[in-house]
Amino acid sequence: MKYSMMIGLLAAAIFPGAAAADSGNFPQKQVTIVVPFPAGGTLDVLTRLLAQNLSKDWKQAVVVDNKPGAGTMIGTEYVARSAPDGHTIGMVANSFAINPALQENMRYDTARDFAPVSLLAYTPHVLVAHPGVGVGTLREVLDKAKAAPGKLTFASFGSGTSPHLAVERLKAEAGVDVVHVPYKGQAPALTDLLGGHVQMMFANLPDVLPYIQSGELKAIAVADSQRADKLPDVPTFAEQGMADFNSNSWFGAVVPAKTPDSVVKQLGRDFERVLKLPEVRELLDGRGLQAVGMTPEDFAEYLAAEMQSAQALVKSSGAGAN
Repeated sequence: MKYSMMIGLLAAAIFPGAAAADSGNFPQKQVTIVVPFPAGGTLDVLTRLLAQNLSKDWKQAVVVDNKPGAGTMIGTEYVARSAPDGHTIGMVANSFAINPALQENMRYDTARDFAPVSLLAYTPHVLVAHPGVGVGTLREVLDKAKAAPGKLTFASFGSGTSPHLAVERLKAEAGVDVVHVPYKGQAPALTDLLGGHVQMMFANLPDVLPYIQSGELKAIAVADSQRADKLPDVPTFAEQGMADFNSNSWFGAVVPAKTPDSVVKQLGRDFERVLKLPEVRELLDGRGLQAVGMTPEDFAEYLAAEMQSAQALVKSSGAGAN
């Protein structure tokens, strides 16, 4: 699907026209926020923090409903099939943009079945290594990979996930042959990395920060435009010779298509207001998360660009689903 077409479809979802009447005062009942991941992960923690504050503002109960499975498609499909009134909100991450390029016979259409609300936050990926690998810089990693092609192993959350695509991009841009080892989620991947069963991994900063600080993992490079506040001594990929090598896990919110424009815009404003609260920013910063906040229109363009990028990288790398 071409970039301009994706923007058009996503914009149409945001502005459904006269068919969607103004819903009046929102919310009028309990709001459910669906997280397509298990409880306890980064997105789940972010969602519960936002839900707590939104509930105070709205004077309504806000329930977080974890619906993991099928590469986030179970929970996401549930949102697509929900009433388009704003009372069911879906939390999405990179997989939302990657799945259309990766999965066959999806039961929903990413571009047509949702109205984007806002990009909420992101966390950069950090390239980490088990100390036993004996590397401390990106140059040492690449030299080691070139000296022994097909020997250096990289774990990921699963085939086609953003950390996997980061590995494929590293292979293509640095001209190295490394082995991707997919796992069924971050927890088992991290367990094997800590145990030395795999050697390296692109990981979410909040999830590996304690192990970096304890010395159980070695941080090699931050895949962002600037150094992470929590890792001031760890250089970026750009600082180590790979310009524009950015990779992250981002988190956003969507609602079913045909949700009234007034509700979509209110949700965007309400999320942004909560993200600006000092206590919320402090908690996010403490976990290595960067608060964002976007208008629905800007998030639609962001998603379209992410889908286009994922489609190109999946095609060039031959990545497949687990």
